[in-house]
Amino acid sequence: MFVDTWAWIALADRSDTWHESAKNTYQNRYKARTTFVTSDYVLSEVVTYLYQALPTMQAEAFIEAILNGVTQGTYTLHYVSESQFHQAWDWRRKFDDKPDISFVDLTSMVVMKELGLIDVFTGDKHFTQVNLGFRLVPERS
Repeated sequence: MFVDTWAWIALADRSDTWHESAKNTYQNRYKARTTFVTSDYVLSEVVTYLYQALPTMQAEAFIEAILNGVTQGTYTLHYVSESQFHQAWDWRRKFDDKPDISFVDLTSMVVMKELGLIDVFTGDKHFTQVNLGFRLVPERS
């Protein structure tokens, strides 16, 4: 399952509207031994957000926990390649009728397609608006 910026922020920020839902989803998927995949682009957004929204020590501890999870194999950190960047750029132009989709989301979609991932841990409906078969987890109406 791909972990989007939305999920990391909801997990990190206890005041986030979606914190409890994200925490429950994470715990259930973790118990089910789900493989969690994220990207360096996603983590870039998470770092930026958390250092603005949370006390520094809390932001740092959360990012360190993710990085330790990568080292321990709990999470897979995918580094966006040059070819994936260019594919995302092609998709940016292809989906020009959806200007609200961020470039980071497009890189995530490219990574997901290449890795054969369907489930994305997010509340961001942009992943379903492109009609590439992605499923939001937790499911939202």
